[in-house]
Amino acid sequence: MKTVLLVEDNRDVLETTAYMLEDAGYEVVAANSSEQAMQVASVRADIGVVLTDLDLNDRMNGIEMGVAMHEDGLKCRMVVMSGSAEPPEDGMASWMTYLPKPFDKKALLAAITGYI
Repeated sequence: MKTVLLVEDNRDVLETTAYMLEDAGYEVVAANSSEQAMQVASVRADIGVVLTDLDLNDRMNGIEMGVAMHEDGLKCRMVVMSGSAEPPEDGMASWMTYLPKPFDKKALLAAITGYI
């Protein structure tokens, strides 16, 4: 099964996004903070893609978290979600993709298909 690490601090968005992914056949491992996500990533070798909110109410944003995970050895693709229409100008790495919110199931699956 294809595993998605979903990082989102808004419970409603987390639950809705997890449902869309599970309905499409993905296993979802959910985290509501960068710290929790980093812990999960350190013990789960089966993560195929990280789907994260950009603006986590946390010590680091989604991009910073992704870079830290990458430096710790997690070498999968990452999709960064945000309510901003345009991707951030700074920090996006070549292995990151941008997904503007709100999105529907079709846009979500298009953003992660091919990565896992």
